[in-house]
Amino acid sequence: MRGKWWTLVGACFGLFILMLDSTVVSLALPQIRGDVGASPEQLQWMMNSYLLTIAVLAVTAGRLGDMFGRRRMFLLGMLGFGIGSVASGVAADPDLLILGRVLQGVGAAAVLTQSLALVCNVFPADEVPRALGIWAGVSASALAIGPLVGGVLVELDWRVIFLMNLPLVAVGMLIVARAAPESTDPAASHKLDWPGLAALSVGLTLVVLALVQSQTWSVPTVIVLALVGIASLVVFWVVEHRVPAPIVEFDLFRNGPYFGASASAFCLVGAWWAVIYFQPQYLQDVRGHSPLVCGLEVLPITVPMILVSPFSGLLIAKFGPRALMTAGMAIGTAGMLVLTQVDATTSYAVLLVGYLLFGVALGFVYAPMSTAAMAAMPAEKVGIASGVLSMVRLLAGAVALAGTGAIFHALLGSGNSFAGSVAGSTWLPVGLMALGAILAWGYVRGPQEEGADPVVVRNPAPETLHHHLHHRRFHL
Repeated sequence: MRGKWWTLVGACFGLFILMLDSTVVSLALPQIRGDVGASPEQLQWMMNSYLLTIAVLAVTAGRLGDMFGRRRMFLLGMLGFGIGSVASGVAADPDLLILGRVLQGVGAAAVLTQSLALVCNVFPADEVPRALGIWAGVSASALAIGPLVGGVLVELDWRVIFLMNLPLVAVGMLIVARAAPESTDPAASHKLDWPGLAALSVGLTLVVLALVQSQTWSVPTVIVLALVGIASLVVFWVVEHRVPAPIVEFDLFRNGPYFGASASAFCLVGAWWAVIYFQPQYLQDVRGHSPLVCGLEVLPITVPMILVSPFSGLLIAKFGPRALMTAGMAIGTAGMLVLTQVDATTSYAVLLVGYLLFGVALGFVYAPMSTAAMAAMPAEKVGIASGVLSMVRLLAGAVALAGTGAIFHALLGSGNSFAGSVAGSTWLPVGLMALGAILAWGYVRGPQEEGADPVVVRNPAPETLHHHLHHRRFHL
């Protein structure tokens, strides 16, 4: 079974499961809440704990793969994700389900960082772009069909959405174990940034905890948590400037196009998680739609990405990443504005406009933001830059979801209806998308655009890119 194509298939199994999970679980939240008696805060932690765990561990998991073997880390990650899926699927109370989601996140961090590394290790330089296209296509396809698959499975039983991972995990592990050769990076540092990892974990957890619990815990407690969390993040910033192998190289953000692409990524992905968390609950709890109908109704959010993605290269070549990303973020802002006006009786035609506009934004921005960020980096920084970009996206989900949730619960606690609270909290994604449009226009530049640094902003040669993909983390 050994071979590059079987390795690609096995790696894509892992990626497919992770991307599918990001939309499937959202559709099951109303059923989970009723079955295990989860509070609104516990329901939110079922998403935030997963995102936070991946975000904090992703870069460290990538370094462990460089040190001890990428295939080994991928298989351990798949096993951890499978164990977390079982724990989540059989959980009888909310806290156990949250624990299961944390275990899933630990496994997902390893799978996400190693899936592409395995592929780039077995393909020659001239075939890497094709392999990357297939790998990215699997990701987009899983996101696109996630609502439909989730709707069908939740109709059966919400526990199926977790337990269905087991056969996929088993098949993926078997293929990778049989097909993928082991690889390490002999030049990789064997020093891990444990102080940075601890400071980042504490800081993010406490900040998100303060946001999520802002309406249920006392004001002094929330303020203390937030202040300690912010202080921990400051410590993280200091540590990262002093350790030899930092989790984040903050100097990367001095590069204008990379900063603009990363900031836009934060804004877009943050808005995505807020939408995909609250809209299924609105459709099911307020409109009374079944999970299957809900899955069909939110498809316009995800399908445009898979329709636009094949043409992203042509669009970038014709218009440049700056114009394409700015237009996409502006279109997404318009879509979010539509969703701020919904109430319990809003027709689906209005919702469809908002969903489609945001879906088009995803299609216009998702690929160009990676292209713009990587093209702005010198070849020797492409690995760590891509790892940090992925980390930024994951952090966006956790932070934006917590912030949107805090606004939602504040509005709900003030006597607003569920629909009114969802609409009111959507103003945060509106602000994110508008900010993303401004930053994309102000900072993003393509290699040929006026104002681009001719020395720093460049596309690495295919053979150089292949070398760094082979030795570092590069994941979308």
